[in-house]
Amino acid sequence: MTMVPLRKRMPSGRARAAHRRAPSESLSEYGLFFQQSLKSLRSTASLFPSSRFLTAALLEPVDFHSARILVELGSGTGAVTREILRRLAPDGRLYALDINGSFIRHLRRSYRDPRLLPLRANAEDLQALLSRHGVRHVHAIISSLGLTGMHPEQRTRIVGQAWACLVPGGVMTQYQYVHAIAGYPQLSKLRFHRFREGQFLRGLFREVGAQPVFLNLPPALVFTCRK
Repeated sequence: MTMVPLRKRMPSGRARAAHRRAPSESLSEYGLFFQQSLKSLRSTASLFPSSRFLTAALLEPVDFHSARILVELGSGTGAVTREILRRLAPDGRLYALDINGSFIRHLRRSYRDPRLLPLRANAEDLQALLSRHGVRHVHAIISSLGLTGMHPEQRTRIVGQAWACLVPGGVMTQYQYVHAIAGYPQLSKLRFHRFREGQFLRGLFREVGAQPVFLNLPPALVFTCRK
């Protein structure tokens, strides 16, 4: 009896496309965030996306009945973006910025919403970036940037840009992880660094409030800043 060799089964077009897909595209939202955080923990400042409790605290001060143009700084994989879009008016617009290209590609794949414009950009260039899109002022800025780990000049430029872009009375929300308030060692300078984020923000905004969010990993303090 002659054995006839089986023809090797060729993968379907969908399977071949999945095989060619970049590794980060097949990861879950949490997996992608964790992967990218390991590469650049200084900029992400956490290994986990914002919890729904932290997201709620960041968005509570925003008046979504009147706010039409919003900016999100440090959009990550979209944990906060998703909730902004859920609350945003049909004629609203959200500019979501992140310097991580993998995060921006993830947002573009995951959120087919005409109100959302994901942009790979540096928050230090916020004014120029919005100007190129015909925007002079925004009603609210939601920031998940890790200001604590930044150089002083960089954080001053970023928050200064945010202040300048807000309409009078506009609001910016920003958080700092509780463990960062105590400070952390700077081995390169052989010293212990402590950054008082609330004090820094009060130097720019006329009104700054703070709210702790313990149901987050890690726990955080949310600042509400009004121009």
